[in-house]
This record gives sequence, C-alpha cells and structure tokens, in this order.
Amino acid sequence: MKLSTLKWIVVLGACIGANSALAARFTLAQGTGYRIEPVYGIETVYRDYPTAHLQTRSMYGLRLSLGVDLLSLETEYSKASDTEDYSTAPEKVKTDDERLKLGLSSTYRVEWFHMTGRAGAQATQTVRETTSGGVMTTDKRPIQYNPYAGASIGVNFGPVSINLSSTVVFRDNDWDKSDVQNTISAGVGF
Repeated sequence: MKLSTLKWIVVLGACIGANSALAARFTLAQGTGYRIEPVYGIETVYRDYPTAHLQTRSMYGLRLSLGVDLLSLETEYSKASDTEDYSTAPEKVKTDDERLKLGLSSTYRVEWFHMTGRAGAQATQTVRETTSGGVMTTDKRPIQYNPYAGASIGVNFGPVSINLSSTVVFRDNDWDKSDVQNTISAGVGF
C-alpha cells in the first residue's frame, strides 16, 4: 500500500496533533519528557549486488525519544526503497529496507539551540526483487543487526523543534560499507 504525499502530510499532521492533545495528560517525573519526530531524508547505502557500489535514495520514518536531556531512550522506524536499471542481466533490481533503531541520546541546550549525540543498534529487514529476462525473483534477506552513531543540531520554538541529523550505520567493520543517513525532522515534545 503506497500513500501519496498529501496522505503522508495528513498522517504526520494527525500524529503531531494527537501528540499535542495528549501532552497535557502525559505526566512523568519532574525534568523528564518525550518527543516525537517524523523524519525525512537522503541516505547513501552500500550495495553488493550485482557489483559493489553505493546507492543514494530517500527515506522516511518516525522517531520517539523518552527521558531527560542528559540521557534519553530513543527508537526510530524508517523505510526506504530504490530501483536500479541495468543494460545486462539482471535488468532491474528493486530493494526495500525496513529499519528499527533502538538506542540512547544525549542533548545539550543553549536557550533556543540544541545539539544531540546518539548511538545504538539498528535491525534491518531487506527485500530484494530482481528482474532478469522478464522473470522476477524475490529474496527476503535475514535481519541484519548493526551499530549506529550520529549527531544532530536544531532550534526550539517552545515545544516544537526543527532538527538536522546525520547518522552512520557501521557494517562489517568496514567504513566503505557504512550507510550514511542525513535527515530533517520537525519534533514536538513535552
């Protein structure tokens, strides 16, 4: 099921609206809180099929943080898809990735500006469809677990923030195979 851009805007707006409506009833210990961020970005990923190369594509998802500025638990779900066409077999390779991150983040705030560092682990489920000679083959890869680290900067406008983030997902202890995810997000938190 694919959603159009307008439907995604409505869904993300509903998430932010519901988050704001529930904020008054959501209570934690003094000094703690949560933040929800729809994320969108561009990533560069390593591909080993049909030959080793890098692929750039868009990605989208949702990040949730819970805790205090010094140390927060965060989780992020994201999805990305790309299609590559070749003049020889395989003529077409479509790759769909679903990812779930679980980690910790720490934020430093100065008035309306903030910086955040993050680290944790990412689970990736990849489905690859190859078309060769008119025959399509689907390969659901085993789930891969990889560490990640990243940083972000942003500005706050009360409970709303705008953030720019860069995250590196380390693969096979080889920097050349690492995925780099650059995202922009608008967060609402209390």
